[in-house]
Amino acid sequence: MKKLYTIKNLISRCGEKIILKNISLEIPSGLVSLIGANGSGKTTLLRVLAGLDDYEGNVLLNDIEVKKIPRQKIARSVSFVMSDKKFRPSYSFTAREIISMGRLPFMGMFGRMTKRDFNLVERSAELLKIPHLMSRDIMTLSDGERQLAFIAAAIAQDTDIILLDEPTASLDPDKAAMIFSILRKLADDGRSIITAVHDINTAAAYSDFYVAIKNGGLIYNGKELNQKILSELYDADFISYKNNERNDLMWRVIS
Repeated sequence: MKKLYTIKNLISRCGEKIILKNISLEIPSGLVSLIGANGSGKTTLLRVLAGLDDYEGNVLLNDIEVKKIPRQKIARSVSFVMSDKKFRPSYSFTAREIISMGRLPFMGMFGRMTKRDFNLVERSAELLKIPHLMSRDIMTLSDGERQLAFIAAAIAQDTDIILLDEPTASLDPDKAAMIFSILRKLADDGRSIITAVHDINTAAAYSDFYVAIKNGGLIYNGKELNQKILSELYDADFISYKNNERNDLMWRVIS
């Protein structure tokens, strides 16, 4: 895995409140999972990586300071899927129109889609298994269906880096497994995926690297999880057990 982001002494604030505190690490390419409890700072870190939030310290993408990268250039390199809880469209769009918005950073002066743009939109819908939703008004879709359209838009954007904030939060188990299988394949094909996740066992099944955040501070970053890391991260006792199907470890909280 090659180095993707280099973060040095990162501080991010919301008004007077510090959300991220003196975080320093290198985030590699591959499929990276951000883990931690609600409110730990995962979403803020994703927004900083996407160039959407201001920050103190240094955040370098391929050795270039993120805040100095022009907006259009970063939109051609990084796509961002916000949590469905944090983004609901105010206007009526079809699912096809939402997915087509992923192509906006690449459209010319007159904002016209090319044959390649149309093909990327259709292929993304097929990958997410939602061609039957393409003509539907986004406001009439379920939370899960709407989230699939947003993920399809990010994939249609065809960027080297995809950032996702709890992409499977509104999805049924079969759809959640489908999404992580797709993300795993995209990572295997050379894209870099950074996603916030709550399900530790899902993260363990698909991830190359973990970034663990607690109360805005970095607890751990690396390739392996263990009981000590998880117990410190969630203030709970964990036990591990073997998944015979995948021949790896899974985790459960001891009640």
